[in-house]
Amino acid sequence: MKISIEENSITAEELKSKLEEKFPDYEFMQRNKKMLVAKKTKSAGTNIVVYKKRIMVAGSFPTMGGQMLFTLSLFLLGILIPIIVYLAAFRPAQKQSEEEIGGYIKELTAP
Repeated sequence: MKISIEENSITAEELKSKLEEKFPDYEFMQRNKKMLVAKKTKSAGTNIVVYKKRIMVAGSFPTMGGQMLFTLSLFLLGILIPIIVYLAAFRPAQKQSEEEIGGYIKELTAP
């Protein structure tokens, strides 16, 4: 989800503090200067990247281990089986997390 903002209107640190207040059930970690990771469960989370004029919100696996395990399963089991399992089991929770956080960020940055 792409959210347009005014140039340099919010930083990742400010966004992290506001999100922690609004979503106490999520665990927020800063992966680098521009990227936040919101973790709801071990398999459902959201990556939030703050650019100059936009914020990108994408549902994903919140841990590097989960991402590597999914990638490894793609190589070992082929593409079709892991994609079907991902779409059936993991994607709905990740999409819900993305919509919750993305909706709040839209409200927060609306003029």
